Amino acid sequence: MKRCLLLSLFYLPFLLAAFPANAQNKRWTLQECIDYAQTNNFQLAQNTLQVNRSQYNLQQSKAAVLPSVSGSANHTYNTGRRIDPFTNQFAQNQVLSQNFSVSGNINLFSGFSNTNTIKANQLSIKANQFSNDQFKNDVALQVTNAFLQIILADELVTIAENQLKLIREQTERGKLLYDAGRTARGDFLQLEGQLANEELNVVNASNRLQLAKLTLAQLLTLETAEGFEIVKPDFSKVKIEMPPYTVRDIFVVALENQPGIRSVEYSLQSAEQTLTAAKGSYYPSLTLFGGLGTGYSQLSRTVTGFTTQPQDFGSINGQPIIVDVQVPTYIKTPFNDQLSQNFNRTFGFSLNVPIFTGLRTRTQVNLQKLTIENSRIQTLITKNQLRRDIQSAFLDCKSAFERYKATEKSVAALSEAFTYIQQRYDVGMVNTFEYNTSKNQLAAAQSNLAQARYEFILREKVLAFYQGKQISFD
Repeated sequence: MKRCLLLSLFYLPFLLAAFPANAQNKRWTLQECIDYAQTNNFQLAQNTLQVNRSQYNLQQSKAAVLPSVSGSANHTYNTGRRIDPFTNQFAQNQVLSQNFSVSGNINLFSGFSNTNTIKANQLSIKANQFSNDQFKNDVALQVTNAFLQIILADELVTIAENQLKLIREQTERGKLLYDAGRTARGDFLQLEGQLANEELNVVNASNRLQLAKLTLAQLLTLETAEGFEIVKPDFSKVKIEMPPYTVRDIFVVALENQPGIRSVEYSLQSAEQTLTAAKGSYYPSLTLFGGLGTGYSQLSRTVTGFTTQPQDFGSINGQPIIVDVQVPTYIKTPFNDQLSQNFNRTFGFSLNVPIFTGLRTRTQVNLQKLTIENSRIQTLITKNQLRRDIQSAFLDCKSAFERYKATEKSVAALSEAFTYIQQRYDVGMVNTFEYNTSKNQLAAAQSNLAQARYEFILREKVLAFYQGKQISFD
């Protein structure tokens, strides 16, 4: 897993460098934008590393209950008077000795600290995973908002272009009337001024559209928004109706499925298990240990036989006393023989009873209690923030719905009024000022209607998101 992640991070800049050319040749759906943003988000990559780190912590805590085994080998030169540990002989010249050993130990009991640490790390992994999922959901909401902003901006461009087309036709007609002397110069100049204003509106709307595309492209970590296009969903079947549930209904469901809530709850449980593990240091610990060892000494000798040598023991009455004595003959003990001769085994139990540890255990326990309390408060903060977010989202959705309904009536009325004004303008019964006023009122109402429509769609999707539903316009 680690190797794959490192490889993906290594090749990511090259993929991004090559991607803009491909972005110009495709149209993005909402789901493609969400998937790409979640895959290539750098903070999500960091969060994934945090999940991997917690998994390694779990592996380490599990390995702590396994026996520990170590081996050692010493190659030593000693000079000066000393006793060789293998021959118990005094030596004054340089002596070569070698030691070889393998030792191991296993913790049999330590107040269940290791077991509780494993449980704490398992809960920590779940907390980090849910935190990562929550961030993915946040990215999906950001992308959805940016996606709808492009649709809205494109709708406003269409409205501005239609208004420009209409005023251009009226300006051309006004010029003909002015040239024929049937209208005043002031009316014609008003039309030209309105035409310039509508051209500016088209430019501004186009700039807002490009800015909306850039915002979404940046969320996707693309290097440029040039040629970036989206697939506009079919909103014809979307019903602008308030959802049939209350804030409390949404909040109860959100408490069960929102990853952010699950994350803080698992963090609290992990902190509680860590406290139990810390309290284990109050208890005695029992360890089983054992080892194997052997060694070699340059002074070691082996008897190979005996020789008879005369030994002078003095004299009696002037007669020397000489006795034949058997004297052993030696050879240097071979290396392999010494390894078997000096082989030893060690086995035992070690009981450690904590009496006074400089208040380290008590301090760690108290600090962990503070961590638990902080986690408990963080859980309350997160739940309270979720409630506030849902309340705000529900109110925004309701406001957008009411604004849409009101604007819908306004557009219908202003459309009929503008049709009437245009008919009267065509026969010269209405002046240019009245015509432009009616047209601008209709354009503003149409713009407000589009904004209210897409804002309601977004807010309704946000409410569905809090209930654990996938964001989609299908």
